[in-house]
Amino acid sequence: MRLTIEYRRRHQDPKAADIEISPKVIVLHYTAGGSADGTFKYFSGNHMEAARPQLAAASDLNVSAHFLVDRDGTIYRLMPETRMARHCIGLNHLAIGIENVGDGKKWPLTAAQVEADARLVRFLAGRFPITHLIGHSEAQRFEGHPYFLERDPKYRTDKPDPGAAFMTAVRARVADLGLKGPP
Repeated sequence: MRLTIEYRRRHQDPKAADIEISPKVIVLHYTAGGSADGTFKYFSGNHMEAARPQLAAASDLNVSAHFLVDRDGTIYRLMPETRMARHCIGLNHLAIGIENVGDGKKWPLTAAQVEADARLVRFLAGRFPITHLIGHSEAQRFEGHPYFLERDPKYRTDKPDPGAAFMTAVRARVADLGLKGPP
């Protein structure tokens, strides 16, 4: 908890005193790895690995997400949705992160993951006032939007995940919810 509060103070609000969030955005990701077990192990560490220097320079807090969706569509809840996870620069303070095991090439995301993500988005939109559903690759388009909050103007990343085809497929299954995409 201490590392998360330190992250919030440095990147969101110097007076932050807790790790609670009010979710408004859902961000879909991929893990860039082929196993749920490997992702569990990676996320279980409290500290950011030195092999990711840009992220490590921004904070010692490890990356994390609220949910993990395995290749067969199994959904794992990793943390409460109302606690901040470090998964998307500028949106961590109001976004739920959903990681999907796989990548764009070696372990392509599956139809089972599309269906699982759609069910999970529908469930979360029923519990929280979710306004936007985006892919990690679309997050930078929020810069300048009232939701975007990052105090360090040099701390940005450009991510490809989870890919346009995956986002199109998930959005088609939850279109009736009226969730917005990126600005």
